[in-house]
Amino acid sequence: MFDLDDKAKQTEFASLVGASQPAIHKHLDNGTLVRGGTYRQWLRAYCEKLRDEASGRTASDQRLKLDEARTREASANARMKELMLFKEEKLILDKAQVREAIDGWIALAKSEYTNSIEKILAMLESQHGITIDRESIDGTTAAAMRVIADFQFQSTDSD
Repeated sequence: MFDLDDKAKQTEFASLVGASQPAIHKHLDNGTLVRGGTYRQWLRAYCEKLRDEASGRTASDQRLKLDEARTREASANARMKELMLFKEEKLILDKAQVREAIDGWIALAKSEYTNSIEKILAMLESQHGITIDRESIDGTTAAAMRVIADFQFQSTDSD
């Protein structure tokens, strides 16, 4: 027999409650049972832990994992619904729309660049009564135009 007010030992307590010594050790590690406590204190704490688990007040590892999985799923569903709403409200563009916009910008930039260079040259010639050799400028502008015109939208993932 045990005196409930004696200092508790893991093996004897495990025998008293019908558990294994490693299981009791886990309760010591997680703080359910206090090292140096009496059998009475351990029995009270152990029974309280069992009651809490039985009533669902204390979540088991399995229940915590299930709750985490449900939370992740709910978050993913919310993000997906938000994405769909953004698409419906035209607040987000798909890849084809982005490519089309970039191609349009490239054509516009090329045209505006060419026109502005020609206007600047004509203005300089008019104001200063000079003639500017277009060939020396065309080489520089042609290189810039090739960079602009040859730009291709590159996606990091497959289409």
